[in-house]
Amino acid sequence: WSSDVCSSDLNSPCTYGDLTSDTNIVLFGDSHALSWFPAIEKLALTKHWKLYSLTMSSCWPADIPAYNGTKEALMENCPIWRKSALAQISKIKPLITFVTGTRGFATVNNKGEVALDEERQSIWVDGISRTLSKLKSASKKVVYIGDIPTSLFNVPNCLATNYKNYAACSTSYINATDDVWTSLEEKVAISAGAKFVDPRLWICKSDPCSPLDGNKVIYIDASHLSATFAVTLERPLWAATTSKR
Repeated sequence: WSSDVCSSDLNSPCTYGDLTSDTNIVLFGDSHALSWFPAIEKLALTKHWKLYSLTMSSCWPADIPAYNGTKEALMENCPIWRKSALAQISKIKPLITFVTGTRGFATVNNKGEVALDEERQSIWVDGISRTLSKLKSASKKVVYIGDIPTSLFNVPNCLATNYKNYAACSTSYINATDDVWTSLEEKVAISAGAKFVDPRLWICKSDPCSPLDGNKVIYIDASHLSATFAVTLERPLWAATTSKR
């Protein structure tokens, strides 16, 4: 699924689950959103719903300029993808839109300068608020999933080197998560009328955060969930989605 053309192609149908269903759900966002695909596909199959996967790697769901720090340039494909995806969602009129994105994004201010700290945060708040407003008008329910904990290691590589001591590939909770950012995500989501879901304790169940959940490797690198682990999150995600809290 991680190499699915739907994570990079604006014109693919990107439909999964029960393709005969009249009930549609949507997954929208960047590669961190794509990490949730196995769980949400399982949900769609369980509920007999049709799933539209509208994701683009390195393109944030927030309506902000996407900056590539390596190339020191804006990614011109991102606003094109976002506009196209939002237009599709408006036509789909989904029962639920699941949306999320990385906290590790880079953007620029109106002078074209790379935004940092509070300015970067302010630009994101305005941009994600615009996006959530559009999603809310198109969807019966919008679920904003907080960004996932990340590892200090490329987990598969680390485990290959430390196969007799997987604890060496653990990351402390404080390094894996960002309480300030998660609180901001929750505040913005709730202000926009979206349901906020905090997945941190599903992924980091102890301190330090283990690279394994039972016999399942949690990450495929340092910041994206493995498919074998992500699919196990379908039940807690659905429980959180339907919770009244």
